[in-house]
Amino acid sequence: MKRIFIFSIVLTINFFLGFSQKLPSDNMKKNDLLYIQHTVNDFYRGYTASILSDSHSSGLDMEKYLTKRLIEKIARIRNVTGADPIIRAQDFNETAFKTLKVDSLGDNWYMVNYKWNMNDDGSTTNIPLKVVLLDGRYMIDYITPEWNGSLYGDTVLCEDISQRTINNSTPRLMMETFYNAYTTLYGNMPEGLTSQLKALRNAYLTPNALNQFEMGIKKHESDGLLNYDLLIDNFDFDCLWIPSINFLPLTENSFQISYKQGEFVRTIVITLIADDGKYKIDDIRIKKDLRITNNSIASQ
Repeated sequence: MKRIFIFSIVLTINFFLGFSQKLPSDNMKKNDLLYIQHTVNDFYRGYTASILSDSHSSGLDMEKYLTKRLIEKIARIRNVTGADPIIRAQDFNETAFKTLKVDSLGDNWYMVNYKWNMNDDGSTTNIPLKVVLLDGRYMIDYITPEWNGSLYGDTVLCEDISQRTINNSTPRLMMETFYNAYTTLYGNMPEGLTSQLKALRNAYLTPNALNQFEMGIKKHESDGLLNYDLLIDNFDFDCLWIPSINFLPLTENSFQISYKQGEFVRTIVITLIADDGKYKIDDIRIKKDLRITNNSIASQ
């Protein structure tokens, strides 16, 4: 029975590969919700079929289904959660494949869901995502990270958050405006985010802080985790975390920066120095993660 199912999976992969090469027919309107829904289903069926067949190489061209900025985002989320953000799991099973479906939520948002156990509604996984029309092709542009549960809608994208101009004339202004610009950049999720973040660091970090940053990257690379960001003590930053950012002055030139990531509080201590009348970040230290429990904070 297992062999028959795997054979059907291979046929499924081939079918979706063939379908992905076809453009919508002339009599199919581009804004047809059923077509978009079918496209999302097409991707998820092909993607999960490859996991079940143990090939881990479905032949699917990810850039035909996912925007480049989402592909970059998925890599960052994977390092935060340790799971595949596309399926919110590390693996997939036959029941999940059989029960997988896609529903429209309206306003270009869709819900992918599946059951891990056929007889257990509590084993249902819900994954909201957004589809956009890019260069004549419908593509998945955003998948809600696991830490945001079933949230969906454009408010999740925080498109109304404005990026402030960095003002490094005083230590306090430097901290507030730099972190606003830095974290908002993460929230805007631009293609090529890594190089844009690096440009900000090169402009506002001293050689000592830049060296600390690179050492942080290498430390996590040894564990197979790429693109660790010492300034946020994380691999990604969600725009919904921005309102929780708090700046606590420790001395005239040092601050404790903290923010909430779900039940965790990330804390970074920053020291600045003056450089020709302008302040730059010179030292970055990470404090132990804290967990919020029953309105209190405990060490993690």
